[in-house]
Amino acid sequence: MNFLDIMRHRFACKLYDENKPLNREEIDEILEYGRLTPTSFGLEMWHFHAVVSKEKLKELYAVCYEQEGVRTSGMTVAILTKASKYLDPDGLFVYERGVRFPSDIDWYIEDYRPYHEFLKDTGRLEGWLRSQGYLAVANMMTGAQSLGIQSCAIEGFDEEGVLRVLDIDPKEWSLSLLCTFGHTVEEERPKIRVPLQELVTYH
Repeated sequence: MNFLDIMRHRFACKLYDENKPLNREEIDEILEYGRLTPTSFGLEMWHFHAVVSKEKLKELYAVCYEQEGVRTSGMTVAILTKASKYLDPDGLFVYERGVRFPSDIDWYIEDYRPYHEFLKDTGRLEGWLRSQGYLAVANMMTGAQSLGIQSCAIEGFDEEGVLRVLDIDPKEWSLSLLCTFGHTVEEERPKIRVPLQELVTYH
């Protein structure tokens, strides 16, 4: 399948085949699609929690308003992003991320600083951090479909509950979103989209 075919056949799967789990190779490949996703300034301010145990999936199911896709999935990934305090231009996290690049670290930090200030001053820092997780999920979902694995992004959840289930300190991390993956037991639903000519203005 070419890329457009993959996009056309992916749909929001709500129920998976519990008797057909994902194997480790499939799981790691899906997570690799997330790892290779670009992040703003290359900061990679995320961490992926890959939940595959039936016990943990049931716990997540309870704090995701009992969505069957979570309980029956072969894997549910929770994408966490660093607390905003770690994104300070003069902090250790930014230094450790920036020093990996060929440019001078001082140049990197000073290039990043005004953007960080802009986000902070306009109240957009938290939203910017969480939005990075959506980039990773988009690649994971499309990549999974290339393997014949369906998916569904999950935004309906009790954030405190998810963090509690995964034993995550809310002072250190924020939950961007979750995504379920697995072999579907549903019939493929048709792709319903607004025509391109109604969505695009050319300049």
